[in-house]
Amino acid sequence: MSLRIPKERKEVVIFTRNHKIEGEIYLLMDSRISDELNVRVREFVPVTNARVYSLSGDSLLHVADYVTVNKHSIDLILSKQNEPLDL
Repeated sequence: MSLRIPKERKEVVIFTRNHKIEGEIYLLMDSRISDELNVRVREFVPVTNARVYSLSGDSLLHVADYVTVNKHSIDLILSKQNEPLDL
Protein backbone atom coordinates (compact mmCIF):
# COMPACT_ATOMS: atom_id res chain seq x y z
CA MET A 1 0.00 0.00 0.00
CA SER A 2 1.51 3.28 -1.11
CA LEU A 3 0.90 6.52 0.74
CA ARG A 4 2.45 8.62 -2.01
CA ILE A 5 0.32 11.35 -3.50
CA PRO A 6 0.88 11.71 -7.24
CA LYS A 7 2.37 15.06 -8.15
CA GLU A 8 3.67 16.67 -11.29
CA ARG A 9 6.91 18.62 -11.64
CA LYS A 10 6.77 22.21 -12.89
CA GLU A 11 9.80 24.21 -13.90
CA VAL A 12 9.39 27.76 -12.61
CA VAL A 13 11.08 31.11 -12.29
CA ILE A 14 10.35 32.92 -9.03
CA PHE A 15 11.04 36.61 -8.54
CA THR A 16 11.39 38.13 -5.09
CA ARG A 17 12.42 41.65 -4.18
CA ASN A 18 16.12 40.74 -4.34
CA HIS A 19 16.46 37.47 -6.24
CA LYS A 20 15.46 35.42 -9.25
CA ILE A 21 15.13 31.72 -8.46
CA GLU A 22 14.93 29.03 -11.14
CA GLY A 23 13.96 25.53 -10.14
CA GLU A 24 11.19 22.97 -9.86
CA ILE A 25 8.10 22.79 -7.72
CA TYR A 26 5.76 19.84 -7.34
CA LEU A 27 2.00 20.26 -7.63
CA LEU A 28 -0.87 17.90 -7.07
CA MET A 29 -2.00 16.41 -10.37
CA ASP A 30 -4.17 18.81 -12.40
CA SER A 31 -3.61 21.71 -10.00
CA ARG A 32 -2.28 25.16 -10.78
CA ILE A 33 0.62 27.10 -9.32
CA SER A 34 -1.89 29.49 -7.76
CA ASP A 35 -3.50 26.55 -5.94
CA GLU A 36 -0.16 25.84 -4.24
CA LEU A 37 0.26 29.49 -3.28
CA ASN A 38 -3.23 29.65 -1.78
CA VAL A 39 -2.71 26.76 0.66
CA ARG A 40 -2.89 28.64 3.96
CA VAL A 41 -1.25 26.05 6.20
CA ARG A 42 2.08 26.30 4.38
CA GLU A 43 4.07 29.51 4.51
CA PHE A 44 6.93 28.29 2.32
CA VAL A 45 7.15 26.87 -1.20
CA PRO A 46 9.70 24.06 -1.59
CA VAL A 47 11.89 24.42 -4.69
CA THR A 48 14.20 21.66 -5.90
CA ASN A 49 17.21 21.95 -8.22
CA ALA A 50 17.32 25.63 -7.34
CA ARG A 51 19.57 28.25 -8.89
CA VAL A 52 19.49 31.62 -7.15
CA TYR A 53 20.49 34.68 -9.15
CA SER A 54 20.75 38.38 -8.44
CA LEU A 55 17.54 40.12 -9.46
CA SER A 56 19.15 41.33 -12.66
CA GLY A 57 19.86 37.67 -13.46
CA ASP A 58 23.47 38.27 -14.44
CA SER A 59 25.08 36.79 -11.34
CA LEU A 60 24.55 33.22 -10.09
CA LEU A 61 24.67 33.42 -6.29
CA HIS A 62 23.83 29.91 -5.12
CA VAL A 63 22.98 26.41 -6.37
CA ALA A 64 21.10 23.99 -4.11
CA ASP A 65 19.24 20.70 -4.36
CA TYR A 66 16.50 22.19 -2.17
CA VAL A 67 15.45 25.63 -0.93
CA THR A 68 12.24 26.98 0.53
CA VAL A 69 10.84 30.36 -0.44
CA ASN A 70 8.53 32.32 1.86
CA LYS A 71 5.27 32.80 -0.04
CA HIS A 72 4.95 36.36 1.24
CA SER A 73 8.25 37.31 -0.39
CA ILE A 74 7.20 36.14 -3.88
CA ASP A 75 6.48 39.01 -6.26
CA LEU A 76 6.03 36.90 -9.40
CA ILE A 77 6.16 33.22 -10.31
CA LEU A 78 6.27 32.02 -13.90
CA SER A 79 6.02 28.55 -15.36
CA LYS A 80 8.85 27.76 -17.79
CA GLN A 81 6.54 25.38 -19.66
CA ASN A 82 4.08 26.67 -22.21
CA GLU A 83 0.65 26.29 -20.68
CA PRO A 84 -2.77 27.55 -21.72
CA LEU A 85 -3.99 30.46 -19.65
CA ASP A 86 -6.99 29.94 -17.37
CA LEU A 87 -8.94 33.08 -18.27
